Amino acid sequence: MITQTEGRIILSEMQPHTQTPTFHKTHIWDKSDTQDYVLEYVEKVLLLPNSTLSLPVSSTHSILIIPYIGDLLVENTRVGQKSIEENQSFTLQADIYSEILNPYQDEIVTFFIAKYSTVLAEELNDISIQASKNQLMPISTSSWIGQFDGRQKGELSLSNNHKDVLVYVVDGAFEVQDRLLHAEDALLLNSVDMVDFEALSNEAILLFFELVLHTKRG
Repeated sequence: MITQTEGRIILSEMQPHTQTPTFHKTHIWDKSDTQDYVLEYVEKVLLLPNSTLSLPVSSTHSILIIPYIGDLLVENTRVGQKSIEENQSFTLQADIYSEILNPYQDEIVTFFIAKYSTVLAEELNDISIQASKNQLMPISTSSWIGQFDGRQKGELSLSNNHKDVLVYVVDGAFEVQDRLLHAEDALLLNSVDMVDFEALSNEAILLFFELVLHTKRG
């Protein structure tokens, strides 16, 4: 029996949106002014064909890019023009002006952006969830993604002392810590050592972000 833990469901219809002529952005989660998490926000972006999205510039931040539908191009003066495929993720330092480009002529691309208030190494990671089904794959910076068959169960043990985690259902339906979540729903859990989940549909995809606190300096 799973002990009911403190948490808050962020239903898809509760998540704010930003619409422009070139993109549609869903603001899945933002930290509040009173929270000292390293992770600042998580967004889902739909970028129209032949369009670009400018990324925020800050010398003390990094951006994690996770393609979902379609490949992307990331461009700045340091990396040049880098291709990021559906089965990859890319961590980008935000100290210079950068853009994400949709290279397709007639297809919308969908991807996730997570912004961190710390400087991370720029790296390209393989996240081939179709080839590693029914298990969580590490992305980077205390984040994971996995694709699961119906009725497959899993768990995630948290390593940070604060024990907070953000869960997001990319596709399908899950029961997470005794809570029913559908596609595009998010769940913020507080003070948990381990998160239990079960996929309720085939090819269901789940994202996890550990909410690590900034290290205090004394």
